[in-house]
Amino acid sequence: MLKWKIDKNVIAEIYYQGKNIINPWGFETADSSAFFSLEKGVGWRYEKLEEEYIYDELSYKAHVLTKMLEGEWKLNIDDSIEQNCIIRRAEAITLKNSFFMDFVLRYRFKKEFIEYAEINNIKFYHENTNVYYQFPVDNVFLKGKGFDINLSIIDSIVPDKMNPVMYIRDSKDEWVVHVRMIPKKWDKEVIKICTRWAGTRPLPQRIATTLLKWNWLKKQLWYRGEREPYRCKLFRRFINPSAFGMVNIPKGKHLMWKVKMEIL
Repeated sequence: MLKWKIDKNVIAEIYYQGKNIINPWGFETADSSAFFSLEKGVGWRYEKLEEEYIYDELSYKAHVLTKMLEGEWKLNIDDSIEQNCIIRRAEAITLKNSFFMDFVLRYRFKKEFIEYAEINNIKFYHENTNVYYQFPVDNVFLKGKGFDINLSIIDSIVPDKMNPVMYIRDSKDEWVVHVRMIPKKWDKEVIKICTRWAGTRPLPQRIATTLLKWNWLKKQLWYRGEREPYRCKLFRRFINPSAFGMVNIPKGKHLMWKVKMEIL
C-alpha cells in the first residue's frame, strides 16, 4: 500500500517500501501572463477567490475558484490511493471566456529511483537536458530500481482547439512527467520572457504579433525553451524568450484529466 503526505495543497511525498520516491506533484496552467499552480506559494498574477482542501490517508479533494488575468474558472481535484495505484482527476469549468496555454497534471520522480524513462517506445536516460520529450501518447513508463512505474490516461475532456500529449523531462535530480493539453488551433500568439525575474511576462501583444510575422524568427522562438533550451546560461537567466499559442475557451466548457499512476 502506498502512503502519501499532503502539504502546501499538493501530494508532496509518496512512500513506497519506506522511501519517498517523489518531489511535489500538482496541477498547473497558464494564460498569456498569469501562471497558476495548485502548490501553495507557487505561480504569479492570479487570485484564488475561493478554496477548500479535504484529505486523509486515502483521499484528497480540492475545490478552487481562480481568477487569472485572462480568465476565470473553477478547479476540482479528486485524488485517491488504491493499493499500489494513485488515481488523479483534475477538472476545470470556465466561468468566463478564458485563455489557456496548456492544462497540466504534473508528476515528479526522484532521479535516484529511476533507471530510464520510456515514451512513444523510445527510451531516455537522465542527462539533465531539460528537454521536453513530448508525444501524442496516453502512457509513460519509468524503469525503476526494484520497481517500475506506469502512468496512463484513463479519461479526459479535451476542447476541440487543444491536443492531448504527454512528455518526460530529465531535469536536475528528477524526472518530470506532464499530462498536458496544448493548443492545436490558437487564437493568438505571444512571446514570453521565461526567466525567474520576469515570471514569464509577455512582450506587448502588438510587438509580439509584428515579430512573429517574420517566419525565421517564429521558427526560432516557437516553444524554444521546451524543445531546445538556449545554451548560453546568461541569456537563459536574463532573457530566455519563447513563443506560444493561446486558445480562448468559451464560458461553460470543461477541461479534464483522469490519470492512473501504478507501481508495478
